Amino acid sequence: MEEGEEALGEERPATPRWRSQPPAAMDAPPPGTVLDGMYRVERVIGRGGMGVVLLATDERLEREVAIKVIAPDRMGNAKAHESFLGEARAMASVRHENVVQLYAYGQFEGLPYFVMEYVPGTDLGTWIDERATRGVSPSIDETLGILDQACRGLGAIHERGVVHADVKPGNVLIGPSFRVAMTDLGLFRALGERDLSELVVGTPAYIAPEVVYSRAPVFDPRADVYAVGVIAYEMLTGRMPLPIEDVPSLFDVHSKRVPVIPPSEVRPELPSALDAVVLRALERDVSQRFSTPDELRRAFFRARSELGKRALASRVLVVDDDDDARAMVSETLRFAFPKAEVTEVRDGAEALAHLERHGASLVVLDLDLPGMNGVELTAALRGIPHLEKVPILVVTGHGGSADWRVLQKFGTDGFLVKPVDSYTLVALARRALDKSVG
Repeated sequence: MEEGEEALGEERPATPRWRSQPPAAMDAPPPGTVLDGMYRVERVIGRGGMGVVLLATDERLEREVAIKVIAPDRMGNAKAHESFLGEARAMASVRHENVVQLYAYGQFEGLPYFVMEYVPGTDLGTWIDERATRGVSPSIDETLGILDQACRGLGAIHERGVVHADVKPGNVLIGPSFRVAMTDLGLFRALGERDLSELVVGTPAYIAPEVVYSRAPVFDPRADVYAVGVIAYEMLTGRMPLPIEDVPSLFDVHSKRVPVIPPSEVRPELPSALDAVVLRALERDVSQRFSTPDELRRAFFRARSELGKRALASRVLVVDDDDDARAMVSETLRFAFPKAEVTEVRDGAEALAHLERHGASLVVLDLDLPGMNGVELTAALRGIPHLEKVPILVVTGHGGSADWRVLQKFGTDGFLVKPVDSYTLVALARRALDKSVG
């Protein structure tokens, strides 16, 4: 896929400033058109420099498919035809659940097209942006779960002797049941291929340094590993690892060897154990980088496993005078941490007495407790040596930003508004536990 081309999900309403804007609309077979007697066009779902992606119905097999049609303005370009066919062949050579499957290749009124699996859902770029607008960051488990599947897909592509060469969030699809599928091999390169074009192609922020500086770079899996490292950094921190927005800044940043700030320094709540993995994936010296996506995937797995061992919630205390809310939080945490001992109490004084005697690896408390309220209980805990670093999450049905600012001063790790979302609660609990041992 060339820079600016969108993935196979719905057209994105907005594009962050560091992602290239899509090109102007181009001609495409209109809705209702039937290609090859079986593919009925429904609508356009993606546009790019290489072509248009359509949602269509395979009337013979009664299933939705995605169809990529070469851009009409490239019809007279023999190299574009060769590249388009090459992309189809590269996709056809791979059979893996984490790579979009190719079904067929054909022509419509002289326009080449190929038919692919349609992955309903969204692309990773849109997924990240939508969560950012809600002020929600991907959890460590979400991030590593997505990256694990992306690495598996890239590994399958590499096994077929191909480098993707355009790994970016827009080319990572997220479908039902959180299935991840790599798409768009429009800029693929053969393993070991030497690029003599003297052109920088791809999306600048995700291009590996060796591709920029070599007069004739030889493509190998480590270029894709670098791009995955960029995505990992972006998901974990909410920002790009380097200030690269275009080709000039790409050259400038790498020529000046601008350092990458460790993720945990950007977001202190992140465990430092992940820093080494992400920074190695982003190594400018290609010889120091992970050799394959599988190596990167396994390194992330080891880091997460170690965090899981160290951050095991052995004792959890839930403090709330609302019986229903307390039961819901406790049930959620028992499910998320099956080996943990979850204790429930109704007020701050009882909680303080319990914690002084038994301690805890995590405390979830209501802001509006009878007697000693949540702020007072938090302040008291921070004054007790063996409890001053215990992770604390505060839930409330009435509190606001002013309360959160006060609680932050006491080192509270999270603030949730009732009714509490189970997924957010677990994500914050894991993050707080990771931070406490990171």
